[in-house]
Amino acid sequence: MQKSKSEGALSFFKNSQVGSATGFIQVGSCVMALPHGKRNNMDAPRTFEATSEAQHQFREMPHCYASMSKKPLMPYSPNAHRSRLAMEDAPVPLKNASSIQFNDRFCVHKRRFVTTHQNTFTGAQPKMTSNPGILAGHTKHQRFLAEK
Repeated sequence: MQKSKSEGALSFFKNSQVGSATGFIQVGSCVMALPHGKRNNMDAPRTFEATSEAQHQFREMPHCYASMSKKPLMPYSPNAHRSRLAMEDAPVPLKNASSIQFNDRFCVHKRRFVTTHQNTFTGAQPKMTSNPGILAGHTKHQRFLAEK
């Protein structure tokens, strides 16, 4: 680019598209840029935009799962809901149904409120034998039938 001696240094920047300065000034043999004025940030009040760790962890998230077609993008997290498999919804109980269950592995519901006498009473005629072998075999057979 050639310029004539009649043009000054400021005419060199006449049609430039530089947005970092409002203008140019020549001081001696140096050309200096005029900066933009300072912004007045006192007009707008500062608001707290950060979130606490608890707010970040328990924020409301859209329902996402691994095989979803259009998941929202988010930063990587090993426990992210978008990486988990889809789970079935919990069954909704009936309006008037009780949800209390009395389950105990030692509880047999079939004979739950039966007394000891009702458990052992068979109504059979008493045995008139006193032979211990016969009595033992008969008792063994009765216990086998009671366990069924």
